[in-house]
Amino acid sequence: MDKWIKRFRSAKTVAGQAKVLIPGDPEREIENLRMKNGVPVLKPVIEDLKFLGEKFSVDFIH
Repeated sequence: MDKWIKRFRSAKTVAGQAKVLIPGDPEREIENLRMKNGVPVLKPVIEDLKFLGEKFSVDFIH
């Protein structure tokens, strides 16, 4: 598996692409971004969570 990964990582990219991706790369990149910057949440979801927090006496920390 390591040989396979090294072979693909060293492959020439197509025009317009910065690097060759292998399965799992996009997910690892998003995970790193989420760990650094947090998970984006839509405003309606935040409003629903606040409503539920008030209903069940749970503090909402944003």
